[in-house]
Amino acid sequence: MPTINNVIRTASACTGGARSFRIRDMVARQRGEFVASVRANVSLCREHYRLVLTLSQFPASEPGQFVQILCREPDEDETIAREVDWEGESPLDATGRELLGPLAYLARPFSLAGRRDTTGAVELEFIHRVVGIGTEWLARLQVGDRVRLLGPLGNRFALPAEDELAILIGGGVGIPPMLYLAGKLAGRRAVAFCGALSRDLLPLTIEGEPGVPGPDSLEPLMNVAEFSRHGISAVLSTDDGSYGFRGFVTQTLERFLDSLSPRLRVSASPRPVLYTCGPEPMMKRVAEIAAERGLECQVAVERAMACGMGTCQSCCIRVRKADPAKAPLVGSDWCWRLACTDGPIFRGADLLW
Repeated sequence: MPTINNVIRTASACTGGARSFRIRDMVARQRGEFVASVRANVSLCREHYRLVLTLSQFPASEPGQFVQILCREPDEDETIAREVDWEGESPLDATGRELLGPLAYLARPFSLAGRRDTTGAVELEFIHRVVGIGTEWLARLQVGDRVRLLGPLGNRFALPAEDELAILIGGGVGIPPMLYLAGKLAGRRAVAFCGALSRDLLPLTIEGEPGVPGPDSLEPLMNVAEFSRHGISAVLSTDDGSYGFRGFVTQTLERFLDSLSPRLRVSASPRPVLYTCGPEPMMKRVAEIAAERGLECQVAVERAMACGMGTCQSCCIRVRKADPAKAPLVGSDWCWRLACTDGPIFRGADLLW
């Protein structure tokens, strides 16, 4: 079972320097609209579900990318504009479904939590939390039901060099892209930090419950099935202390980084690379922690998206410009970018929260 010291010694034994990451130009070159079948839809905890969809084909995808899922029947007719003769004193002829009850008009963005390619089929895995009419519809899906989706969309994480230690930090519904990334890092140096408000909101398969770590435990353990299957240990935390470390996941990250040997903190040694997704305050703090220690940080931002392709301009985010003299916003040291097409992965140092 890996320990903090084992992780440190393994990473310290390598040599090499930090490298420059290029993220924005790593965009998806292929995408499409598909109708998938539900292979599994199971409850993970109080509010989270694991949804597995199967398709005959799907373009190549990478960790960090997402899809837009239409959270209503795929064959349902689109709303047709029509004129209604209505006199104010008479009841309105409300015959359309859009007038008779709540309906999810727009597709919802979901990060890929995993992908499996089999003979003649592709399985895509998602983890979602029930928060509204769209995700309530997803939670009711049964095996064999059909779902319309668009993807893959966005850019992807830049993988670390072979001699670098990858640190994955996920909070709540930001955990899924960390799971997909863990699969790509199988057999490499990595450790995961995952947090939630309470034990019943951790969307993970925890093994060895009798050996629950204490409220001050920072020891990476092989007790999370989704990470351990790839040889990656994890540190879990809950805000209320109902499982693992009592406190924020960013607190466990800080203490872990502070525990690293001095050799890892000098410029001539391989530097840890941080990957994060979750609530914005959490991601902002992770980026600050990385900046304070001179570490590379890649952030999967979360924004409401209506289209996922840059058409609706609804997912704007402010980022620093490398050259204020260049467009857009000539003369300004910042500009707007779109989370869906320029992201969702950005360098932490570039984000203006």
